[in-house]
Amino acid sequence: MNQPIKGKELKSVLLKTLLRFNEFCTKNNIKYTIAYGTALGAIRHKGFIPWDDDIDVIMMRPEYEKFEKAWKQYILNSTDRYKLWPEMDEENYFMAFCAKFFDTETVLYEHFSKGKVVEYGVYIDIFVLDHIPIEKNEQRKLFMDVRFYWKWIQHFQRHFKKWNRFVRKCHLPLPNLDTMAKKLMECKNKYNRQLTPVVSLTQDYQKKTDFNKSIYKYDWFKEFIEVEFENNKVPIIKEYDDMLKQTYDDYMKLPPKEQQVGHNVEAYWK
Repeated sequence: MNQPIKGKELKSVLLKTLLRFNEFCTKNNIKYTIAYGTALGAIRHKGFIPWDDDIDVIMMRPEYEKFEKAWKQYILNSTDRYKLWPEMDEENYFMAFCAKFFDTETVLYEHFSKGKVVEYGVYIDIFVLDHIPIEKNEQRKLFMDVRFYWKWIQHFQRHFKKWNRFVRKCHLPLPNLDTMAKKLMECKNKYNRQLTPVVSLTQDYQKKTDFNKSIYKYDWFKEFIEVEFENNKVPIIKEYDDMLKQTYDDYMKLPPKEQQVGHNVEAYWK
């Protein structure tokens, strides 16, 4: 068994992954913000939340597309210990939900129900925001359409690999992973040209509560500042207070002890 990566060492690997990502984005003039628990940690703890063990960033759709194109071009002629699983890449187990940027000199196992285990590396999550309509019923319809095609993508990606290859090879006009991915991206891009006042991680929709907690004002993602994170500087939106209040309410208050738990990842050096 290879040497496990835990505690401070895991956070060190995560930090180096973020800094490599930040270095590449800075060099290519690509805008992003730290988000969720990473943003909360930066503001409340000047680094990781003590019990946290992951990193999240957010990019607007045009910035993410710029990043993906630049990384793919870079990696054609370079070697790098870091790898990108693009948002809509079939290799990405989390296809259509988020992109993953991870350290290939590590191996991380993520365990799911029914014994499914996904293997990649110590990672950061990249979430992509799209414009959405203002009217609530239109938002709900968009989120439900996105969720519909996203579920079909998971179905075709994980259970019908041979079918996807067959349809592609024979150029058949039949439902497969590619047709569902196309439909999903049509939904995601439907309002992007309109530059509506609100943006969202469109999958973050909970049908039972009819709620999407990741609906933000577009203007929040126009100005960025730098904030301290483990003695380094990383970008965050200038309106981080509004973003954190929306997600965590009184975010400077520590949660109860029983809620101070991480993701308990299983990671090793290769």
